[in-house]
Amino acid sequence: MRSHHKQSATAKPVWEAHSTYTAELGVPDRRRYRRTPPGSPTVADLVRPGDMVSTSYSTGGVVIEVKEYFYAAPTGETMSHFTIVYVPPDRAAKYRDCDHHWINECVAVGDRILVLFEVNSDEVFVVDRMRRPTANRPEPY
Repeated sequence: MRSHHKQSATAKPVWEAHSTYTAELGVPDRRRYRRTPPGSPTVADLVRPGDMVSTSYSTGGVVIEVKEYFYAAPTGETMSHFTIVYVPPDRAAKYRDCDHHWINECVAVGDRILVLFEVNSDEVFVVDRMRRPTANRPEPY
């Protein structure tokens, strides 16, 4: 049966991997990655448990953990990236495992927290720093 719909003259879009997950599924990986320059602060230096984070795609909460992982890229490189684990602000005082949320494959580039794959434009923002407890020292007499 013939279609009477007008055929588009434009080429099909080329999809490319925007995460390690999609790359492992076989989506073409253009091998363009972000890296934290040597000697520069890492994600673990920029965000700490207790900090409030937000993302460019409108999620976020209170950070409870920052974990480092490694990706063995098809280029032969092994690249460091981080997962930020957070909970909703209203659950920060008392949370369960089901309250955990993850922001995966984070890389520090300068003072920004971006995603490992350059094609992915997601960004993480630290919107409030955890208040560091001050030592309770007795006042001198």
